[in-house]
Amino acid sequence: MNTLRAVNSMIEQVFMLIAGSLFAVFIATIFYQVLARNWLVISVGWTDEIALMCFVWSVFLGAAVALRRRVHYVVEILPDTWVNSTNALRLFGALACIPVIYVLVFNGYILTGMGWRRASVALRLPLAWIFMSIPVAGVAMALFSVEVILDDIRRFRSGQPAEHPPEDL
Repeated sequence: MNTLRAVNSMIEQVFMLIAGSLFAVFIATIFYQVLARNWLVISVGWTDEIALMCFVWSVFLGAAVALRRRVHYVVEILPDTWVNSTNALRLFGALACIPVIYVLVFNGYILTGMGWRRASVALRLPLAWIFMSIPVAGVAMALFSVEVILDDIRRFRSGQPAEHPPEDL
């Protein structure tokens, strides 16, 4: 379990670095596009595609990290004193993610394969470079889910209360 946690921590750090960098490029590209249209009075076609690629990649990588950190939307309907019920619901939620992860990996792989035969309009890059974010994030989500599920099972068996994610995320 410690090896899995270490590997997942490394993947998470790499994903956060890449997603943060791509989001910064996204912001800079959109800023340049607005500047070019409004002050330079020129149309720059490639900015849409760069912004789209950066945004899609940062969203999918961020979604994988959010799954590991358990910071997706959560509705807490039970009081904190109902430890076993809360742990059971958390485990159920983690297990319910598995079919979605399967769809992301399996169908994302198929979509990526189809994307090699289609190119973007302005840059003429294969659309597979955008679609590839889906199975990459899905594989990371699968690894992260194994860690989350094992933690939930351990917590359920021991009767430990669930940890709440930090508020500053």
